[in-house]
Amino acid sequence: MSTHGHSQRFRGDLIRDLDEPVRRYLSHAIGEGARIGAGTQLTMTGQIKVGTWLPFAATERCDATSFAWRARVGWGRARILVVLDSYVEGRGRTSGQLFGRAKLFDQADDNTARSAAGRAALEAAVWAPASLIADPDVDWRADGEDAVVATWSVPPERPAVRLRIDRDGAVKSAVAERWGNAQQREFGYIPCGCEVYAERRFGHLVLASRVTVGLWFGTPRYAPFFRAEIKAASPAT
Repeated sequence: MSTHGHSQRFRGDLIRDLDEPVRRYLSHAIGEGARIGAGTQLTMTGQIKVGTWLPFAATERCDATSFAWRARVGWGRARILVVLDSYVEGRGRTSGQLFGRAKLFDQADDNTARSAAGRAALEAAVWAPASLIADPDVDWRADGEDAVVATWSVPPERPAVRLRIDRDGAVKSAVAERWGNAQQREFGYIPCGCEVYAERRFGHLVLASRVTVGLWFGTPRYAPFFRAEIKAASPAT
């Protein structure tokens, strides 16, 4: 879990030597006075595709090198499935329990860890930029006038997240090669990404607030599996 510099505050001079599109993205997402190094605590609702689209309500904590997502899936108050997804210190896990008691699945193998590392990177770039700017391992570069690439170690992976931004620096999409079940139980890298449809200011941060996520992003095989709206966001403690 990232703990870099929680007492520091964001200042514009921290990014003055970066490429212009990188500065535009970071200065838009992170306001003066934001806590550098802090992850983000999120509350969200949405739909997840498990054969069919099912509604969920979830909380998440994410930073440059970890995430923990807890969701209740189902309709109304009787959300029957509790899903826990996490990645921390090179270990990934996904589990589901019926009514929070009966175990339906529990995966924590190497493939799960590699897939979760890719997810951690994507979500940090979109929802926890203050944790990225504090990490000296993050390599920033521009990829044209409207794109930023951030690359850093999320063991056992080193994902490169490509963010498409607008003229103000707002994120419009994010994509990275993420380890997964590419074809007939053969694992490999799959472009996983999100489209951003809205953003909101949450304190010192301006974050994507309505997204759709899918595999094979940017290809004819694009398959959305996750839609979410962020209801609240704050620095994680």
